[in-house]
Amino acid sequence: MSVETQLTKFGVTIQQAKDFINSNIRNPGNIFQAARDFGITSEMLSELSGYSVDDVRGYFDSIGKNSKNLDFTKILINTDLNSLESLIATNGKEGILSNDSLQKSVLSKIKDPGDYEDFFQPVKSYQDDDGVYDADELGVSSLGSIPATAKSLESVFYGSLINIFSRLDDVELNQIKVFPNKESGEYRSLLVNALNSPAEVSRNDVDLANLVVNEAVDTIKHYWDGVDPDTDPPVIDYRTGLFDFGLLGNI
Repeated sequence: MSVETQLTKFGVTIQQAKDFINSNIRNPGNIFQAARDFGITSEMLSELSGYSVDDVRGYFDSIGKNSKNLDFTKILINTDLNSLESLIATNGKEGILSNDSLQKSVLSKIKDPGDYEDFFQPVKSYQDDDGVYDADELGVSSLGSIPATAKSLESVFYGSLINIFSRLDDVELNQIKVFPNKESGEYRSLLVNALNSPAEVSRNDVDLANLVVNEAVDTIKHYWDGVDPDTDPPVIDYRTGLFDFGLLGNI
């Protein structure tokens, strides 16, 4: 998304944004907070200020602000999934794999039900103003636009996890689990290759539900592990997407 398109959501012009930057150039904290509030990334700030992206990031990093907090604004995922984007889909399953059944199982394993409810809220306050989450806000194009509701995100969350674990057989899961360095290129290659091919053996619904529930519980826990309620938004970790904290976040 262009900086002009993003600013238009708030009725702000390019010139007004440039004027704000110029008048606060000695107050980087003000610029940083405004950028976070309006979803303005480092690249957008580079376009507005004329400085390179590296200079913009260094400008904020020098005052202790993590510039990555400006660049991770997507609701679902902040990684380019490429061929794996087809895994992101709503859940139309019934029975043990339905949204209601999976929700009940996940809630039974989470200490605070509020953590579950808040997990499916928008990253930025403006994202649900028009009643829909568009492709740019979601971070994937495969869904188009979806209703801006917790139920919609919950359905995408479970539907995608079902797709993910339907692609992984036990051998692949064990390789993924024991791989020593999950930040390495080798691990990403292993994960991408496994998810790009069908599983050798189909899973039954009970097995699939257990895998989805456990991944959901772990993902939600990791999401809230870095929370500081005194910050806005409250997550310290720069990642924001629901899938940034699970398997897909390592791609």
